[in-house]
Amino acid sequence: MSQTEIVLPGPFKNRFSAITVLTIISMALAIAVGLASTSNPFLVLAAVAFFATAVLFSLLKLPNFIVILVTFIIYTNTSVVMIKFHGVTPMLGYALPLLLVFPFLWELIVNRRPVKVNIVFLLMLMYFSVLLLGGTFSRNITLAMPGLINYATEGLGLYFLLINTIRTPKMLKNVVWSLLIAGALIGGLSLYQQVTGTFDNNYWGFAQVTGRGFTAEETLQGAVIQPRVSGPIGEKNRFAQVMLMLVPIGLFLAWGEQSKRLRSLAFLLTGLAFVGGSLAFSRGAQVGLLLLIVIMTFMRYIKIRELLIIVLGIVLLLVAFPQNALRFGSLGAVFATEDEGGLRSADGAIQGRATEMLAAMLVFMDNPFVGVGPGMFSYEMAEYSRRIGLRNIISTREAHSLYPGVAAESGLLGFITLMGIFFYTLNGLAQARKYWLARNNTQLANLSTGFFLAIISYMTTGIFLHFAYIRYFWLIIALSVVVSGFRESDLADELEAVDEQSGSSRG
Repeated sequence: MSQTEIVLPGPFKNRFSAITVLTIISMALAIAVGLASTSNPFLVLAAVAFFATAVLFSLLKLPNFIVILVTFIIYTNTSVVMIKFHGVTPMLGYALPLLLVFPFLWELIVNRRPVKVNIVFLLMLMYFSVLLLGGTFSRNITLAMPGLINYATEGLGLYFLLINTIRTPKMLKNVVWSLLIAGALIGGLSLYQQVTGTFDNNYWGFAQVTGRGFTAEETLQGAVIQPRVSGPIGEKNRFAQVMLMLVPIGLFLAWGEQSKRLRSLAFLLTGLAFVGGSLAFSRGAQVGLLLLIVIMTFMRYIKIRELLIIVLGIVLLLVAFPQNALRFGSLGAVFATEDEGGLRSADGAIQGRATEMLAAMLVFMDNPFVGVGPGMFSYEMAEYSRRIGLRNIISTREAHSLYPGVAAESGLLGFITLMGIFFYTLNGLAQARKYWLARNNTQLANLSTGFFLAIISYMTTGIFLHFAYIRYFWLIIALSVVVSGFRESDLADELEAVDEQSGSSRG
């Protein structure tokens, strides 16, 4: 997969001058963050000292540490948890992901790497232009602005910084391990919460439980309610979605490892992420998991014997948590005939989702080119739900499906652009898988396959979930583009860099 690169000349004569400039930049940003976070001068100084020390240590001792740390923070939703549960000011919490600016400057100034601007980034700029145009002509541009800012930071900015800081296969592999560790920690916490029944304890905000749950059993004493965990995200279906994306990535990382210990560790981490995510009891994630199993079987990664083992594992999971079967079985109402009551026989959640999806399609038909603007569909919900007549929704609600939701808010232009990003990235991963298999590099071939299936899982669960919490999506897209862009020359450059570091350490 070719990369369109802009080569910038190195602006500094030597490494020392570059580090000096980065020191000044880090101190200036640290002061800005400290002043914006609090009016207490002592806390300002503490924020400056901590921020600058962490940045300089990371840059001088381990430049890649920041990238690994930030991806871990993103997947554990630590910034949001700190703001929501621990009184951290939004400015300081949201500044943590911006630490990626420092390794980007390090690569640009010190290592004199070229800036990467690829096809996916250009498509993302086109999508931003469509959102901007839709917001301009929306009913209220002020209401549309948060959606534009969110996409610019959690979409464009995050993607650009990641593809320009993850430069080697080894670095990518370290980031993947950090994601698996993050998934295992929050997934394991949710599992502990379920086993101990401590749903009233959110464990510092990393094991939240939202909503009433669902009726798992009727007894003489009344209904038995099963809570649905939502991890650090605070939304159960979204928690299941982001955990499911880790499953194929973790499995193929394990299958590509030569060390038995690392292989076992990868399986363990993946298992914890999967079990924790399954306790959200998301029907969309259950459908996504089944599709992944089918695809992996057709790709011959899963043999018949292994398929039987997987089926046995699913059965054991259902025995341990029979609530999963109850939730999945409720999807049958979607396919009920008119004689059986049709959608009107479904539970309230399914009726609400159906109303929201149909409303989004009607909004798209009325605004076919650029839609109603980012985040603006929810303000059209009440009017269009009355026209559908299935369920009257008077509050602001999302489309609860990626595809009609994107079409409603960004029109045909935005929908085609986003689908182009999906399929271009998937094609790049398929080509990368073919490239590395031909060269007997199973690790990179497996990583390409794992990310391919992670995107497939997101597209499947996207049928049931609207386009929100986009930082998780663009993180996976960025890593997918990175892995699909590697070639044999990158392996040679990596070995050369290792030799240089070892030589300098011996000197």
